Amino acid sequence: MKVIRDFYIKKLYFTGSTGKRSVYVTLIKGNKNCLIDTGTANNFDNIKSFCDEEGVQINNLDIIINTHCHPDHIGCNYLFKKVNPNIIFYAHRLAKPYIEDIENQYKERPIPGFFNLISNSTKVDKPLEDGDIIDIGMELKIIHTPGHSKGSISIFVPEKDVLIIGDAVPERQNIPIYEDVNELKKSFFKLKETGAKHVISSFDGNCNNILDVVKNGEMLISKIDQYVNKYFEKSEIRNMNNVNDSVLEEVVIFVLNRLELKLKPTGNITRSIKSHIMNYLSNN
Repeated sequence: MKVIRDFYIKKLYFTGSTGKRSVYVTLIKGNKNCLIDTGTANNFDNIKSFCDEEGVQINNLDIIINTHCHPDHIGCNYLFKKVNPNIIFYAHRLAKPYIEDIENQYKERPIPGFFNLISNSTKVDKPLEDGDIIDIGMELKIIHTPGHSKGSISIFVPEKDVLIIGDAVPERQNIPIYEDVNELKKSFFKLKETGAKHVISSFDGNCNNILDVVKNGEMLISKIDQYVNKYFEKSEIRNMNNVNDSVLEEVVIFVLNRLELKLKPTGNITRSIKSHIMNYLSNN
């Protein structure tokens, strides 16, 4: 699907810990051809066909940028590198260790089916920092947008007024998956500063302007804050030392029910809501 000239997206499907999921990858055609994220390992042929349809064969792919280290964004890295060893891989410095050693990532973030989602570990050739520029005939500006993960980045192309945000902004009606809600809020501010007209999200694909996208994410965060506050206002718990595993699970289920999400309290969801709990208890 064409977003604007030289920017194309593809929706890919996979099965994750919360059931059937999807993720978008982005192809940018320039003096150098660039793929943003590589989906899951089972989608290699789909991504290859997508690139072929847009006139870019794997042997003509110059750069792959991973917006972060999670399995649905790095799954085909190794397969692309195997076919074209000349591809240069980019990712944020903080994501690099988890892309280069997927077993290490699994130890910290064990999700069901993890090793079916990723083809293998892959070397990151160019670690990135906030403010870095990658020139492919147009400038890709790297914005460090932690929260979803500490090594998450977004990619702003001022010349085209395009902003690729990966998983930096959660959907209003979807699963809360992030590591640090405070960092997430700071990243929202950085993204809004771009004022980007064209936004590509790994969740939603081609979106409205960044202000609308962030507003939806802020609404989800605000709802979770409200539900966490509501739970603890009726509780005698006043510090994290008293939040054991059973209490944590109870709070997560309470929040999920009020969000009308029929999900089990997986590790990733629990981590997200725990960051809200820590905020509440540290401020009250």
